[in-house]
Amino acid sequence: MRSVRSRLSIGLAIFLAVLLIGQWLWLTFTIDRLIEKQVITRLQEETQTLVAHIHINAEGEILLDDRRLSSSYQRAFSGLYFSIQTPQQQLFSRSLWDFDLSTPALNFGEKATLYLEGPGQQPLMAVSAGYLKQGQQVTITVAEDIAWMLEDKTHFQWTFTTLSLLGVLALLGLQFWIVRRALRPLNKAKNELKLLGQGDIEKIDEQAPDEIRPLLVELNRLMASMVTKTRRSRQSLGNLAHRLKTQLTLLNQIADSEELKNDAVTKAAIYQQTQEIKQIIDRELKRARVSGLTLPGRGVDIHELVVSLADTLKRIYQDKQLIITCQVDKQLRFHGDREDLLELLGNIMDNACKWCQSRVELEIKNEKGIAIRVMDDGPGCHDDDLSALTQRGFRADESTPGSGLGLAIVFDIVESYDGTMQFAQSQKWGGLQVDIHLQASVAD
Repeated sequence: MRSVRSRLSIGLAIFLAVLLIGQWLWLTFTIDRLIEKQVITRLQEETQTLVAHIHINAEGEILLDDRRLSSSYQRAFSGLYFSIQTPQQQLFSRSLWDFDLSTPALNFGEKATLYLEGPGQQPLMAVSAGYLKQGQQVTITVAEDIAWMLEDKTHFQWTFTTLSLLGVLALLGLQFWIVRRALRPLNKAKNELKLLGQGDIEKIDEQAPDEIRPLLVELNRLMASMVTKTRRSRQSLGNLAHRLKTQLTLLNQIADSEELKNDAVTKAAIYQQTQEIKQIIDRELKRARVSGLTLPGRGVDIHELVVSLADTLKRIYQDKQLIITCQVDKQLRFHGDREDLLELLGNIMDNACKWCQSRVELEIKNEKGIAIRVMDDGPGCHDDDLSALTQRGFRADESTPGSGLGLAIVFDIVESYDGTMQFAQSQKWGGLQVDIHLQASVAD
């Protein structure tokens, strides 16, 4: 979705463009009609003047008294011309020289406005009118060169267009400044939300316009409530775990007492039950911690965490002379619980290091979330056992020490982030390949 600023700018630009085109068309048409009307009025007056100065003799010839006519009619190609026609004769102004200004004959009372091409390809506007003079039907046409009008029209159009464009640019600049100033509080809130997501601040400034202030106030209230509830929940769970572990210790002490020293069966049963209870406590504590991940906090630097983890694993498995290849975007950050990410990566990397010959590869990238892939060059896993790897206590090879809980814990963490976890044979080395995708928020 476009930003408010871009939508306002585009909307105003379209409105101004439509307004400019509408004004241009309206003014051009209006000025055209105004000048044309003035020219037509003047030419009609000229036709009436000519009617007043013509006389038809007994032989039907037209006689014109040109002493009171404009001198432009006497100057060749002056731009002002006339033509007087009767059924027997046609008389032209001297300004036409030998150019034939032919126009149709009109009946008495008829008028016509014509656009003609005059001498020297002059654009002419002509007015013709039909008169009855001394019983004779007379058609008088007066034409004027309108090149000046067309030039003025073109000049006006270019001037008006240029000034309008400059005005539009000025208005767009002013609008951009006004919108930017008006949206400054929104930009401030946006930047503070980004800082909040990175953990650089704990509260958003509530000094904002009335339209968004209730939203910011409610957001701060929800965050404060969430932090308080999460802290209380974790404290309560920690206290509960401590008390339960104390009771488990007492049960183990009872199992070691003199009364049960010779009862190996009961003693083993107590140890088994206490161990299962301890695993349940650890698992539920982890689930509780994962469910509280909506806290704002600083994103986890994945690259830094992976480098530290790889160094630790190399020291643990130094007898294998491990080659651990890590491909992680240095700018990628994970917005979630650091301990969860450490336990997730630690378990799958530890599993890969345990089973590999000497090579382990880790790849982490941003794909609408966090995509993690771990491969090793070990023996891999039989296809029938791949689906059972996440079952708590399952071990594909009983000859190697382990509890069978690592991948199950990873699966619990992945599930808590609405993620997916898949196992396959590595096409590169033939060992086990683990693909994990987390839906948790990331920041580049």
